[in-house]
Amino acid sequence: MSPLTTAASFTRHVPLAAHEPTSVFTNCAILYAIAQAVSSKPITSMLALGLASYLSLYPALLLPPLILLCYDRKARETKAPPNATFSTATYLSVFSASIAWFLHLSKVLTGGSSEYLASTYGVHLLLPDLTPNVGLWWYFFIEMFDSFREFFLGVFWLHLGGYVGALCIRLRTQPLFVITTLLGIFAIFKPPAQMAISSSGIDSSAVMRYTFFAMATILYASLLGPAFYYLWIYAGSGNANFFYAITLVWSLGLSEIVADSLFAVLRDEWEVERPEMKGKDVRQI
Repeated sequence: MSPLTTAASFTRHVPLAAHEPTSVFTNCAILYAIAQAVSSKPITSMLALGLASYLSLYPALLLPPLILLCYDRKARETKAPPNATFSTATYLSVFSASIAWFLHLSKVLTGGSSEYLASTYGVHLLLPDLTPNVGLWWYFFIEMFDSFREFFLGVFWLHLGGYVGALCIRLRTQPLFVITTLLGIFAIFKPPAQMAISSSGIDSSAVMRYTFFAMATILYASLLGPAFYYLWIYAGSGNANFFYAITLVWSLGLSEIVADSLFAVLRDEWEVERPEMKGKDVRQI
């Protein structure tokens, strides 16, 4: 199956089709960008990521690991590794040019108006819409005093972006897994959160520890979430704490999947370096 077919088939995913989010196009572009990077087609990959960032803004945080992935794939194909500075500048230029072109096209289609910027990117950055969702931000900012709103918006966004550099440095040799981990983190902390979760083909389940607990938590939240939402919004027999409590359970399940996957990859990396320790328990003394 071609990368384009794989990415396009994601749009027909049953839960996504039922939820009908426009983020499905963003996820399709992200998956296509990853597929092109793995196929050693960096220019197409940067164009696809530019489209995803134009649609939803947050995919721009995937740029550093995607550049590393493109560079590593190119280095494998050539006898001498490409110039890192030149390659990075090229990828950044293509990414920036693609976003600039899409923004220019939007301005042309809206008759020269720039009001669409506040209606699209402002929703992500400033979070004016506090409609209940499966994320963590809406309830926090409902209870927030207006005088502290700008400060905590900055703190929350800084928290979300802080993972990028740390993961890229620690997992420099595995940029594909860095992208996978960041997508999981975005599913937990990104405003507004959505049910769509991009997955990776990296097989680390053999050394994951709490797969059953994580899956049971996700199933528990998936079943009770709609019920608690109905009790609060329609039946009026509950309050916001009903629904927010189950979204915390949902986020706990996702966090366990991300953390356990990260442990599995680090454990696999450690066993590759020390084959004699494979399958043995390690305890800190």
